[in-house]
Amino acid sequence: MTTPSIFTTLATIAVCLTALAMTTLILVASYRVSLKRHPYTECRPCQGTGERRSRLFAHSFGYCPTCTGTGRKTRLGARLLNIR
Repeated sequence: MTTPSIFTTLATIAVCLTALAMTTLILVASYRVSLKRHPYTECRPCQGTGERRSRLFAHSFGYCPTCTGTGRKTRLGARLLNIR
């Protein structure tokens, strides 16, 4: 059994690195399109209602301070990449 030549090994590594780079590029582009189409997510503390109930008085509520009453919050990727 013979060992492959150095050129065959380098060519295989080059093909693998190119495939990895293309896959990474496609994933990053897809994530950016997703952020552009849907930059907001539901606010977790109020579950998207914009209201938070009082812990002491069950009948009283106020606006959620996290989302300022909108029920939406900007996604982390949209904040980091400044996408709106």
